[in-house]
Amino acid sequence: MTIPNLIDAPLAPDDAWDLLSPSISPARREKMEKVAGLRTPYLRLALQDVHDPHNVGACMRSAEAFGLLNVDLINVYQKFGKPSSVARGARHWLDIHKFNDITTYVRQLKDRGFKIAAAYPATCEWAVDRLPLDSPLVIVFGNEHAGLHDSWHDLVDHRFTIPMYGMVESFNISVSVALTLFTLNQRGRAQLAPEDFLLSAQHKQQLLNRWACHHSHDAEQELTRLRQLQKP
Repeated sequence: MTIPNLIDAPLAPDDAWDLLSPSISPARREKMEKVAGLRTPYLRLALQDVHDPHNVGACMRSAEAFGLLNVDLINVYQKFGKPSSVARGARHWLDIHKFNDITTYVRQLKDRGFKIAAAYPATCEWAVDRLPLDSPLVIVFGNEHAGLHDSWHDLVDHRFTIPMYGMVESFNISVSVALTLFTLNQRGRAQLAPEDFLLSAQHKQQLLNRWACHHSHDAEQELTRLRQLQKP
C-alpha cells in the first residue's frame, strides 16, 4: 500500500513557483527542482531538549543534507532557542516544528501512521541498520546529558543503538544523528518504492511553491504584480 505523503507546513499560492522562479538563476532553479524531487517525508528527525545550539544546528544540517523534509524540536525543560550558524544554509530548506508536550506530539504522529524509533546508548532491541522501515519513522534523540525524558518509555515502538567497537561509550549527538540518518536514508531509497519514500508530484510542487516564496524578498507583493502583468 502506498503511504500518503505528509507535509506539515502551510501551503503557498499554487502559482508561486511558476511566477517567481523565472527570477531565479537557471542553475539555482534546476538545483531546487532536483532537491525537491529527492525530499522524503517518510523519515523525520525529532530532537528533545538538545541544549547546545551548535548541536541543534549540526543535526539540522545533516537532516537537510540527507533529504529529510521535517525536523521536530520538542522542549520539555528549556525554552526554544535559535540554532547556531552551523545550520545556516540548511534550516531555510527544512520544515521545522516546535512542541512542548511529548504525549501529544507522539499521538499526532502515530495517528498519521508513524512509528517512533528512539536512540539509546546501551545495547537495545535494534541496531540502527536493522530498524524496520515498513512504516514512516520518527527518529528521536534526547538531551546530550540527561537523554530521553521518561515520558517516551511507553510511547516508543523501536529502541535502537549505533554499534560501537571502541572504548568510548557514545558519540556526540550530532555524529549520532548523521550516522543514523545516513543509514536509514540509504536503506529507504534502496528498498522502498519512490512513491512511498519520496514526495508525490503534487507535494513536490507545493514544496517548490513555498521555496519560491522564501526566495523572494516580498512574495505577496511580487505575486500581485506578476498576476497583474498576466491579465489581458
